[in-house]
Amino acid sequence: MRAVVLASVMLCVTLNVAARADDSPADQASQTAIQGVISQQLQAFRSGDGSTAESFASPGIRDKFPDPAGFMAMVRQAYGALVNPKSTRFGELTKTELGLVQKMTVVDAKGAVWTVAYTMTQVDGEWRISGCFVLKSDAVDA
Repeated sequence: MRAVVLASVMLCVTLNVAARADDSPADQASQTAIQGVISQQLQAFRSGDGSTAESFASPGIRDKFPDPAGFMAMVRQAYGALVNPKSTRFGELTKTELGLVQKMTVVDAKGAVWTVAYTMTQVDGEWRISGCFVLKSDAVDA
C-alpha cells in the first residue's frame, strides 16, 4: 500500500512538473551527469542491488522506505518496466519550474514500450532522482 501511495505522489509531482515545462534545453554537463545517474540506477535494478539503486534517489524518496529491500519492492511493484528492460533510449532533458526532467523510452522484457520522465534534484552537488513517472504506450517493440 505504501508503495502505491508513493507512486501516486510521484505521479502527481511529475505531472505538475511536466505541465510547467518551459522547454528550455539544459546544459550538456547536467545532461551527461543525469543520464549517468539514471543508467547506474537501472544497472543496479537489473542486478538486484537495492542499496546501490536506492543511493541514486533523493533523500525525500529514501526516507519513505525503511531499507533498500523496501525500496526495491516498491520499484518492482510500481516501476516493473525499469527492473530489467530490453532497451532504453534517452530523450530530451527539459528545464521546468520544479527542476530538470529527463525523458526516456523503455522497452520492457515483454516488448511493451513505456515513456518515462525522471524529475531530478541536486543534493550536495550530485544529481539524484526525485520522482519518476512511467506511462505505457500503445506501441509494441517488434
